[in-house]
Amino acid sequence: MKPGLMNGRVLVMGNARGRALVSRKAFTFAHGVNPSTGIVTDVRSDIRGMSVRGRILVYPFGRGSTSASSWFLEAVRLGNNPAAIVTEGIDLSAVIGSVMARVVYGKEIPVMSGITRAAYAGLKSGDEVFLDAGKGELRAGE
Repeated sequence: MKPGLMNGRVLVMGNARGRALVSRKAFTFAHGVNPSTGIVTDVRSDIRGMSVRGRILVYPFGRGSTSASSWFLEAVRLGNNPAAIVTEGIDLSAVIGSVMARVVYGKEIPVMSGITRAAYAGLKSGDEVFLDAGKGELRAGE
């Protein structure tokens, strides 16, 4: 694997390009992101105060309630959703929210898992990344 290339498992198809928003902690949309602004409000989050809007959101795994997919979908309705989600472990709330975003609003928000924390250790918030779900790749520095 060359530097800047991370391989994962595609859970929801699509491609996305943008700046990464990287959390090193578990993440949830339920009571953790204000859908009206896209700002992370979870006091336990290491990216609190930052916006998920239009970002490639990278975090190790999801936590929280089953209502997280509803919070995610509300952020989509209001245009404050991430461009893509990349996780180490499968976050079913993100997958459900992304699938519903496509069904309800026609929005493509790819989701990929299996990118280990060790693989994305050098990735920082603000880095340019490209998610190619067709190849199951996250490429940094694009």
